[in-house]
Formats: sequence, structure tokens, C-alpha cells
Amino acid sequence: MKVFLKEIKFPSTKHTYIQDITKDINRAIKKAGVKEGFVFVNTKHTTLGILINEIAEPNLLKDILNHTLHSIPEDRRSTRVSEKYKHPTTDYQHRCQDNPYCNEIDEDYNAAAHIRALTFSHASVVVPILSGKLELGKYQEVAVFEFDGRDGKGKNPIRQRTVQVWICPAESVTKI
Repeated sequence: MKVFLKEIKFPSTKHTYIQDITKDINRAIKKAGVKEGFVFVNTKHTTLGILINEIAEPNLLKDILNHTLHSIPEDRRSTRVSEKYKHPTTDYQHRCQDNPYCNEIDEDYNAAAHIRALTFSHASVVVPILSGKLELGKYQEVAVFEFDGRDGKGKNPIRQRTVQVWICPAESVTKI
């Protein structure tokens, strides 16, 4: 079975946002020359998720972001919390330094980002390919949902993100 892999790499400097990657995926499908099959879209990060939803409507994105930040409180120790922070906060126990596999300088407290990723997105999604492009509904788009982007200030490095697009061709599709 022949499979194509496209990696979408980008720096993530904003804390929480949704970014459409549908066109990137369709370009990869076209470059691979695949007419029918499946795409597996996978994030390699625990605080960056994948979603399929209506992404083109900016007010909906604001509503989703506001709901996300309001529903899962931020850690009071987080660098994002200041007097101007308008969403709920709480005390979490998580620290990257407590993980024996953590080799980062990072001193931020991002338990909320992990919980938001689990609650509001997926580590991967599968989408069919038909007629050489993603087979999505009228308002559906594929997007990344970032929950822990970093601006590079202090000891918190800018996040370098990778999303994998696995393009799996099918011999044919027979509608029944």
C-alpha cells in the first residue's frame, strides 16, 4: 500500500486560536495525485488539537474560543493570567518539570491547555478523499486548535508545531 506524508510545520506564537488547514491538505492531495482514499490528519502535540467544523465564520470562532477559555479555567500561576485576564482561574498541580521525559526550560503552567485539548479537539481525524479533494460537508473545514501557543517571552520558548497529513489512496470507490 502506497501512502503519502505531508508535514505542516509552523511556529505557534498566539496562545489560543483556530487555524484552517483545509487548503494545505487539499494541495497535498493534489500534489500526491490521489483521486479517492482517506486522509489521516494527526497532531504531534498534547496541547494542539485537530477539529472539523465551520471555520470561515469569524463570530463563531470568537464564540468557540470564548466558550473554551471560560469552560476550562486557566491555572492562576500561568503567564497568561494578569489583572486583565477575563476568564476563570483555578489551581492545578501539573508542571512540565514533574514529568521525567520533560527536557524543556518551560516554566509556564499549562494544565488547562491539556484539558482543553482533550475536551474540545482530537489528536487525529480521518476524512475521505473523493474526486481529488477532501469530502467535507458544505460548512466543514479541517483546522488546528491551539491551546498553548507561546510568544517566546521569558523562559517559555515559541512552540514549533507539526501536523501530519497521511494520504492513503484507494483503488476505487463504488457507491452502493
